Formats: sequence, structure tokens, C-alpha cells
Amino acid sequence: MKCAVFAVVCSIAMGSADGQETPSATLPDAPVAQSSVAQSPAPQSAKTLPQTPEPIAGDSWYAPVAAGRGPESLKLKTETYMVATFGPRAMVAPAFSAAMRMARPPVGYPSDWLDGGPAFGRNYGAALGSRVALETGRYAAGALLHEDFRYRPSGKTGVARLFYAIGYTFADRSDSGHRRLAVANFAGAAAGGFVGNLYLPDGFNTPSDGARNFESRFTGFAMTNVTREFAPEIFKVTHRLHIPFPRIPAREWWTKGLRVSRP
Repeated sequence: MKCAVFAVVCSIAMGSADGQETPSATLPDAPVAQSSVAQSPAPQSAKTLPQTPEPIAGDSWYAPVAAGRGPESLKLKTETYMVATFGPRAMVAPAFSAAMRMARPPVGYPSDWLDGGPAFGRNYGAALGSRVALETGRYAAGALLHEDFRYRPSGKTGVARLFYAIGYTFADRSDSGHRRLAVANFAGAAAGGFVGNLYLPDGFNTPSDGARNFESRFTGFAMTNVTREFAPEIFKVTHRLHIPFPRIPAREWWTKGLRVSRP
């Protein structure tokens, strides 16, 4: 019930942004009026700060966003799926999940899943299987139902951005840009929560465990959307403080065509 109420509030916040243009991937420069008067150079104080590196598909905290209003092709869906499922961060992220599970295991967790390399391998395999199931379920639903679940920045200001980002977890867009229920998110969270749960040891792969995992995966989608919405601010802060933003290198073919511009 709480989730339903929260979804309604977020959807209202999102609805207020429907009349706004989504930021474009490459906005043309504004035309400059011709003048016979020579333009004086900008003062030294007006120099802009060095640009922050653009987030790319291989970044550990980022993923492709919908940078334009055009329809998403099946080819682009497939490329995005390959990056998210088999790219560098997809291989590294499950290692952190496995390490955390071994560091703080559930009560009664079997000893052969707790100590040594083989135990880490089992936990890593379970986490990786959950990740593959999640991305595959999300991709399949999006492809079959012509759903574009890529995040679209709100273009709004203030706390409304937070509600918009969370609401986008429940209602995204179709390939043609129309508002619709985010079926792909529900399908991906269910696949990652229940299918990926089957590899875990007996007693930790029950339907109730799957339901908890589903909730965790769906919450993860919301957190990712919030990160995408506020990524420009995060990059600016880390850049000015000279703090390296966490990145996982990605080969060019993994990210070709998937670069996104800052909103």
C-alpha cells in the first residue's frame, strides 16, 4: 500500500514535466547575430572551468540514458543489453556483492559458502546469475513490448527531481516516447530476484527470499535513476574537489554509440 501511494506521488511529480523538452544529445549552437562591431574578448575572470568527463556506458555508477526524443531501435536495445550484462562493471559488481555476503552472512549460512576461494566462487556465481537474469528479463520485456526504459533527465529543479527520478522506476516511456507502466523494470526485478535466487543454498532460496530480492532489485532501479538524475552535480563536485569519480574502463566496442551528454 505504501509503495502504491508513493508511486502515485512520484507519478504526479513526473507528470508535471511532460510538457518540457527532454535534453537532446547534441544541441546545436545558438545562432549568433552578425555585427560590424568587433567583439571584444571575454575577460579573464569569465573563463569556464575545465569540462567534467562525460559518463559513458562502462562507468561503474552510470549507464546509458535517453539523450533524445527519437524511438529506440532493437539494435540499440541489444547493444545496451550487452554492455549492461557482459561489460566490465557487470563482471566486477557481483564480486562486491559476494564479498559483502561473506562478510555479513545471513544467520545459518552454510560453512562451505563462507570460507575460502570456492565459497567466494559460489557466492559470485549466484550474484552474477542474478545480474544476468535481471538484465535479460528487462531486455526481453522491453524488446517485446516496445518499451524504452532508458532514463530521461527531468530538466526540473529542486526536490521535484528526486520524485521524478523515483517515479520513473514505476512509469517510463514507450519506444515512441509515450508514458507507460514500466513493465520491463518489474520483469527484470522479478527475474533477478527469483530466477537468480535458485542457485543459493537450501533454506536461502525460498519464495519469501525471492520476494525480498525482488524488492531489493526494484529499489536498485530507483537508486540508479536518482544517480543518473543528479550525475551532473556529482561529476562537478568530484571534479572540483579533485576526487576521481569511480570508473571501470570499457573497450571502445562496448561503448560505441552509447556515449551520453550531460543534461
